Amino acid sequence: MNDSAVDDLQVKVAFLEDSLAKLSDEFYLQQREFNQLKSNYAALIEKMRGMQSGDSEQAQILDDRPPHY
Repeated sequence: MNDSAVDDLQVKVAFLEDSLAKLSDEFYLQQREFNQLKSNYAALIEKMRGMQSGDSEQAQILDDRPPHY
């Protein structure tokens, strides 16, 4: 193998390593966002269950008439 071919391979490896690092960072950010969305979804489900059972003060607040009526 000549020096040019080795240099080309080194450039390709460097590019692939950089691409892999960027993809890994992006995956980490998406996983973190997904976990936050899952947590928000679970909280909303619990809130809805509380509102359906009528035990929640918030359900009572939602049933009250607005002050402009």
